[in-house]
Amino acid sequence: MSTMSWKESFWSLVRDYQTQLGMLWLFLVFMLVLTAITLLFGERGTESYTLAILNLVIVLGFGSIVSAVFWMSVRRDIPR
Repeated sequence: MSTMSWKESFWSLVRDYQTQLGMLWLFLVFMLVLTAITLLFGERGTESYTLAILNLVIVLGFGSIVSAVFWMSVRRDIPR
């Protein structure tokens, strides 16, 4: 009876979705570019500028998590 630990199950699942994680990362980079354009050309003090700052925080936070999970899953695939 061979059972996988929850960590092994998690990384196995992540490995199955590596392509989708890469696509999600590309989408987040696109959102980051759009947010940067809004911040560069937007008018400070407006509600849309405030929302752009909130969007920046969310995209950077979520992007960091996705990047870390993707990098760790790729790293686990490299034979030692």
